[in-house]
Amino acid sequence: MEASKSRTTVRRLSDKAILDFDVVQRILAEGVVAHVGIVTTEGYPVVVPMAYAFVDDAMLLHGSVASRLMRSGSEVCATVALLDGIVVARSLFSSSMNYRSVMVFGQPEIVADDAKEEALLTLSDALIPGRVGNARAPSRTELRETMVWRLPVTEWSAKVRTGPPVEASTDDLALDYWGGVIPLQVVAGEPISDNQGRDVAIPEHIQQFVRDNE
Repeated sequence: MEASKSRTTVRRLSDKAILDFDVVQRILAEGVVAHVGIVTTEGYPVVVPMAYAFVDDAMLLHGSVASRLMRSGSEVCATVALLDGIVVARSLFSSSMNYRSVMVFGQPEIVADDAKEEALLTLSDALIPGRVGNARAPSRTELRETMVWRLPVTEWSAKVRTGPPVEASTDDLALDYWGGVIPLQVVAGEPISDNQGRDVAIPEHIQQFVRDNE
């Protein structure tokens, strides 16, 4: 699978372009939220953040059957970005971010009704492994009110930036300013019970999720 079409060609900072689909797979497997963009029938753009799961080289996304986005029938652009650090240069111009990003173009496939529940369970377990079986499954009504997309990752572009700042001028290295990288990561905190309903102990799969993301 390659990013071969012209709209996936990285023109700005092309040295950061990624052509290895294995890297794309790892980024999409680690991400949780995709920003999905369409151009509405009225002609203006809309971008919606959506939880997703990366399964069998495709993105699974879901939303209300009443959603303008889900009912658009148009091609979409889904972007996933992982922020790994703030790059602090000695000049404001050269300051940057370390990141891994993927942009996917395509026509989403609507998951058929007989496969919808399985897709939604897959989405739930992708967010927190072990979630299925530890919460009520969707009802028939909830399934009717939900649409699931499968967006194959066949047309994509990806960029990655790593490392320290690249100063605009070697003269900047002599300035009395600090340069370096502030690493960033998403971590899980201690689970907070909502104190509603029955008094139930924090389940093992939640505790495991926290341990895996500390």
